Amino acid sequence: MNKLHRASVVAGASSLWIAMVVGNAAAFRLIQNTFVGRVTSGSAVACTDPGGFAHWANSNIAWSYNPASQGGKPGTAAALQSAMASWTNVPSANNVLSLTGTTTAGFATDGQNTIHWGTGEGCSGGCLALTALVLVAGQVIVEADVTMNDAFTWNTNGSDIDVQSVATHELGHTLGIHHTDKNGGVRRRPTMYASYFGIEARSLESDDMMAIQCSQSRYPPLATWGAPAPALAGSLEPLASGSDRVALSSRPRPGGGALIRFRLTTGGATRVELYDVAGREIETLIDGDRAAGEYELAWDGSSSSGPARSGIYFARITTPAGFARASVILTR
Repeated sequence: MNKLHRASVVAGASSLWIAMVVGNAAAFRLIQNTFVGRVTSGSAVACTDPGGFAHWANSNIAWSYNPASQGGKPGTAAALQSAMASWTNVPSANNVLSLTGTTTAGFATDGQNTIHWGTGEGCSGGCLALTALVLVAGQVIVEADVTMNDAFTWNTNGSDIDVQSVATHELGHTLGIHHTDKNGGVRRRPTMYASYFGIEARSLESDDMMAIQCSQSRYPPLATWGAPAPALAGSLEPLASGSDRVALSSRPRPGGGALIRFRLTTGGATRVELYDVAGREIETLIDGDRAAGEYELAWDGSSSSGPARSGIYFARITTPAGFARASVILTR
């Protein structure tokens, strides 16, 4: 589902896709895969499919790119930033994709969202690029990586193969969007068309925009938090805006559940709350005075409405000194 091919390699392949009425603006499809872990494939489903689809729980998604190989060509960073801006600027959607810098990371599960150029990573022949998603229970995306096939010649000047066009397409996959079922006809093809068709893919069509709008309407992300989706592995880096006096982190609990740690440099009234991915408060773990120090809580999945399912949740700590937040992955 997430390989972008050169049109010349798949000439005539449009017959493999469902023919849609020209002008049909609801041909987009979302990626459905209930596997927990790293995936590079999935079923193409409608937004209303009862089985759901892959989605982010938070709207702020930070990316890095690896400047090795063709990733170091002039204009690459600007091309990637423009690709991210296309998805960030969709009306009635609040996802924010940002390029934070470079990395030495590659196409691997490591807690980083990475774009890099490589070969021999499942993308060969006519494949231009491949996306991998890391999923937790509930089809929640906690990491995404893109490998651009270094066997092709990449350009940022508008000639083939165009970095921005392909990156825009692959970033759609990282948001949980499958290939569209809409064929080009006499009108412009959506960016999420299955094969490469040049620089026109840099800009989104209505079919592309409706995909992310519908995804977010079904799974509203927690835009105001901006916490990284993967749980922090024991780190107590401060997450409070403008404050280094309170910090929060979480990691899976051996045998099931989750461990939540927090640090207070000044004591006072302290409240630790848990929320689900829709932003609903499900439990209050602490509500009272605490002295300065470091604390660790064991959460077994209990909530005000009964046992919580395995999946991703969010913790928030509020104190007179400031606030912090972190992702919490609950295992059973």
